[in-house]
Amino acid sequence: MDLFTRSWAALRAAVASLAAEDYARPSGCTGWLVRDLVCHLVIDAQDVLITLATPESAGPTRDAVTYWEVSAAPPSGDDPLDALTVRLAAAYQDPALLAFHLDDVGSAAGRAARLA
Repeated sequence: MDLFTRSWAALRAAVASLAAEDYARPSGCTGWLVRDLVCHLVIDAQDVLITLATPESAGPTRDAVTYWEVSAAPPSGDDPLDALTVRLAAAYQDPALLAFHLDDVGSAAGRAARLA
């Protein structure tokens, strides 16, 4: 978990260093602005919290190598979850609120990972 917590802290620091105008720029993810990607990270942080707080008696089904399934094709924009992320990101309106939410939930996810 140490690698996760250090990586997560570095990611949060990178987002904290963004200027407000950076959020409206294209990200490295096809069809997503930086704000969409940051919103996706908020959702990921929530998923980390849910995962670490949900007891499970069965062993893990994935490891660090098999967790991500990379598609050969870029996102089409037809995925409802991707569309929801974009709409949710736009609802923040003020990039500072989005950055605050990531730092808040991301900090909690990092603490939960250290305690796991």
